This record gives sequence, structure tokens and C-alpha cells, in this order.
Amino acid sequence: MSRRTVVVIGATGSQGGPVARELLQSPELYHVRALTRDPSKPAAQELAELGAEVQAFDLNAGIDALLRAFTNADAVFAMTDFWATRSAQAEVIQGRTIIDAAAQTSTLEHFIWSSLPDPEKVSGGILKNIHHWKSKSLVADYIQQQYPGLWGKTTVVLFPNYFENCLSHPQRYLSQPDAQGVYHMYLPHSPSTVMPNGSIRDTGKLVRLILEDGATYFTKTVAFYSEAMSEAEKQAMIGKKYGLQTVYHVISPDEHQKKLESQGLSPEIALDYTEQLLMFEKFGNVCDAAGIIQAKEVHKAFLIELINTPELIDTTQISGLCLQSWAEFLEENDILANMKAV
Repeated sequence: MSRRTVVVIGATGSQGGPVARELLQSPELYHVRALTRDPSKPAAQELAELGAEVQAFDLNAGIDALLRAFTNADAVFAMTDFWATRSAQAEVIQGRTIIDAAAQTSTLEHFIWSSLPDPEKVSGGILKNIHHWKSKSLVADYIQQQYPGLWGKTTVVLFPNYFENCLSHPQRYLSQPDAQGVYHMYLPHSPSTVMPNGSIRDTGKLVRLILEDGATYFTKTVAFYSEAMSEAEKQAMIGKKYGLQTVYHVISPDEHQKKLESQGLSPEIALDYTEQLLMFEKFGNVCDAAGIIQAKEVHKAFLIELINTPELIDTTQISGLCLQSWAEFLEENDILANMKAV
């Protein structure tokens, strides 16, 4: 395999960072062009020391800047940041500009788009306020509708509820103690409602396999998560690990939205988060729908395709992508300290 230039957008962020670091482990295979707003910050300097070509880049800089950044690119990992502006319209503009530039990059062999399901399609128009899902799905639609040539070499990756959210936002993702030391969680769905969960650190492993398996995943959608788990189950495992009593409470959507607003979120974003949870309550694990490849099956599907007579072997013995579990995440991190810090 000849050395490939891979452009990673948001290379110092939670998604792009693991992708850049994973590919930098194989400098004989990959030249990583890491795009970041601030090349002077420590995370960018670390990538440079590992061998990345670090470039200053702003998603709002326009198509000419993107075309320069994509010069001679063989592959692109592309993502946008809804939370920087909290504007779906701004994210769609950013995403479409990325797509326009990618479509004009003659050297491009593989385009990977970080996305989420279309909430209105999945819910039949019931849930219309999950803006940070909708904007990304509109960009995925834009690729298919406007650039069939680019779509022919595109893989869409649906991202999960990150395990790491409980570290960055413990007040939202972890149980809180009362005066008696009992830990309580309040959410607007039943304790049996499961959601796709995974460690964001595994992003690089998944993207690398998608790149290496190439055409197997063109025009395909891959759901990136390790476990479909309920929040009640996750909290119970925390309780068992630390010897804590945990209690799960179902509250109304309005109560949940007001709770988030009391934590400083705007009414619009609080509704966005609340409807996201209701999506899984009402429509199940929407990332396990027909036609969506599950991340754990990524390399397995490729290997089976290489076998001329798969019916003659036990394909269940072919291993796929190994992703971190919630139990393993709990062993690596001091969750209790985060619960007490709120």
C-alpha cells in the first residue's frame, strides 16, 4: 500500500484527535494533515511532534481555504462542530462547504463523514427539535443528492453517546447524592431504554479500518458504538463498583427540560437534549436499523467478503473491531470523584 495523505478536520478535538493519533502510528502508510483552529496549542504541538503536518484552519474560512487544505488528499475525515455556534444553519453551511471542496478534489479516494440519524425521518416527523442531529443528516443528504460521484466513495459514520460525557458533564450524565448519600438520576425515559454508547477514544480504530477496507464501505453507513445500554444499567454498575445506592427516577419531558435550563442551557438546547432521549424511548436503538453496519462488524464484514466460500466456514469465529466496554471504562476512570465534584 502506497503512503496516503489523510486530511483530518478537527484534529485536536474529541473525534479528530483519536483519528490523527491512530494514523500517526503508521507513518509508512499515512501522511496526516491535521487541521485545527490553533496550531500553537499543546494538542496541536503534540501531533506535530508525532509527525503530523499541522495546518491552521477555520471551518468558516470558505471553500478556497478548504481546497488548499485538501490539496493532494487521498482521504478526508470530516466533521463539524454544532456546539461551537449551537446553530444548525451554521453547521449545515460548514458541512456543505466541506462537501463542495471534497467534490472538487481530484485526488480524493475516500471521504468519511461524521454524522447522526435524521431525527424527523426516524420519528415520522414527531421529533423536530434535535437540531444537532438534523444538521449533520442534511449534509449527508447533500452528498447523495448533489454529488453522486463523491457519494460513491463516501462512508457515513453515526456517532454514539460518549462514555466520556460523564467526565466532561457529570451534572448531566451522572447520579447526584442526597443528604443521606443515596445517588439519584432523573431522566425522561424508562430505565429499560437503551442507547448506543462507546468511548470516543476508539474513533481512530474504527476510521482506520474503514480506510483500510476501502470500497467495502463506500456508500455505507456505519454505527459507531460498543454497547447498547440503558442509563439505569450504567448507573447500577457505578453503584456496584463503589458500593453506592443508586435510584433511577422517570420524570416528564417538561421537567427534564427545565432541569437542563436550570443548569444553564438555553430552552432550545434543553429541548434538543430532551427530544434526543425521547428518540430512544419511543423508537428504540435507531442506530441498529436495517441497512446500518454495526461498528463491531466492520473488519469482520471485510474479511468475510475476501473469502470465496464463506458458507464453508464458521464466520462467527472471525473477530471484528474490538471496542471498549462501559465496564472497562469504569476501571480506567475515577467516576466517583466526578460524581462528588458536582
